[in-house]
Amino acid sequence: MANTNMGTKFYISATIAPNDLALTDFEAIDDWVEVAKVGNIGETGSQVNILNYDTMDTTVTQKAKGIINAGDPTIECSYVPTDQGQLAMRAAAKTNFNYAFKIVHNDKLTPAGSGTTHFNRGLVAGPSTPNGGVEDFILNVFTLALNQEQLTIPAA
Repeated sequence: MANTNMGTKFYISATIAPNDLALTDFEAIDDWVEVAKVGNIGETGSQVNILNYDTMDTTVTQKAKGIINAGDPTIECSYVPTDQGQLAMRAAAKTNFNYAFKIVHNDKLTPAGSGTTHFNRGLVAGPSTPNGGVEDFILNVFTLALNQEQLTIPAA
């Protein structure tokens, strides 16, 4: 079954998360704040750096896996100056601390089920404002600098 992103929700926890969090730690967070009017959530998940090295005695570049980049997704939202989630993102962006994030997709398997949930932890930067033309919305774009591999709970 294919699903769309319609109905997906993005949350931030206002509590500083200085260390990696286990799944039980993410699930125990009780101050999640939904960020309103999110129009785009950038790519999340791990990207492994590929190292290359050429030697004089080979005809093929030698490759190896390097360290993992947990991701740097952007969160684009229609600017709402009073939204508690956007206020939390702006406040987090003014610090050098890591925060917890949660993405919940609208893909539950039954009416009483739960959607696929991704947990992340990292820094917040921004917001930038792309501006635009006459018929463009006023947007804020935040960049997340993720410092922990994403944890995912499949839809139930």
